[in-house]
Amino acid sequence: MADVPELHLVQNRCGGMSLVYEGRAYKLKRAARKKYWRCSKDKKGCNGAVWTNLDVTTVIKQNDHIETKAANWMST
Repeated sequence: MADVPELHLVQNRCGGMSLVYEGRAYKLKRAARKKYWRCSKDKKGCNGAVWTNLDVTTVIKQNDHIETKAANWMST
């Protein structure tokens, strides 16, 4: 059986809740029929997001993160 990543709710320093999933932290942005969590790194243009059910027990959908890397090779 494959390992299933766990969902963890943790209290952030402002007293709110953050979601930790696959080693990344997310901030809750919306909750209606499902919860929408955005990447907590606040990187411009990062589309990292997770949608969960209201009980935060199941991931419904996930968007990949944008990884930024220095392009030192362009300066030569």
